Amino acid sequence: MLLKNKLMMAMLAATIGLMGCTESQEDKAENAKKEAAEMYSDAAEKTGDMAEDAKEKAKEAMDAAKEKAEEAKKVAEEKAEEAKKAAEEKAAEAKKVAAEKLKEACIKAKKALGESTEDC
Repeated sequence: MLLKNKLMMAMLAATIGLMGCTESQEDKAENAKKEAAEMYSDAAEKTGDMAEDAKEKAKEAMDAAKEKAEEAKKVAEEKAEEAKKAAEEKAAEAKKVAAEKLKEACIKAKKALGESTEDC
């Protein structure tokens, strides 16, 4: 924005200088015109550099976001695996406890009926 303002001022100065000039003023106007052209060239170069920098920073930000997303995915997968293992362990323990309770119930029932508990 600042570069555009400088360029506008330089172009305005060059235009004013060209109107109704004497020969010495024409030289000054020509110099002002050259300076305006240089300023325009510099402004265009700086704008290009700024655009390139912005593009590079955007790429870096995208790469960083992608890396963080991959890390988050990995952590989520690890936690899911841990939860799965814990659930499997609890299920195995519950199955074991249920089998023991069933065996105890079988023994009580067989004893109450006066039967052998070998099948339990």
